[in-house]
Amino acid sequence: MTAIDLQRQTLRLYGELLARSDVWGGKLVFTCGDGASATGLPAAVSIAGGTTLVLDSDSATVKAVFRSGGIDFVVNTLDEALRVLKNEIRQHKPLSVTLIAAIEPTLAEMTERGVVPDLRLDVSSSQTTELTAWLASRSWSVHEFTAETTVALRALDTRLLDAMPPDDSIRRAWLKRITHYQRPTAGGLRLLWLTAEEKRMLDA
Repeated sequence: MTAIDLQRQTLRLYGELLARSDVWGGKLVFTCGDGASATGLPAAVSIAGGTTLVLDSDSATVKAVFRSGGIDFVVNTLDEALRVLKNEIRQHKPLSVTLIAAIEPTLAEMTERGVVPDLRLDVSSSQTTELTAWLASRSWSVHEFTAETTVALRALDTRLLDAMPPDDSIRRAWLKRITHYQRPTAGGLRLLWLTAEEKRMLDA
């Protein structure tokens, strides 16, 4: 998955979460599968204010995503994962944890121990009707901006933030935090939901 594809999927997943609820602090989102750490879901949940537990058996992918900043912690046992997540959930702080382990035995262990996430999300490439309706209610669609250097990208993010209403916590959180989880190496792209009028004003 390219950087732009990852950012596009992360923005979509961020929207999928917000279409379900505008409050994710103190909630746990779970996903699993080979390479599940690289889907952008941990970043989306953290930007929304929640916590993520990812069960991923692909250790090479997990370590690569961790090095790039896409997840906060990597652990090898369910005990470690729950211990790390417990306080952050209680304090309503965002955090992502990936557990490197075999999928089926760990799912069975979670069931035995009564671990029930607030949302189990099966990451797919298609946008749900809930997200489509949520975006339509705000007259938002995805727009793409480019920057040739990391300095220019930071300046672009500042410009986009300045264009957002002060009370727009959704898009401001996205702009402030996405670079933390998906670090640009030499400029790049920024995706953002905008109305048609906002896009015209930014292009003027």
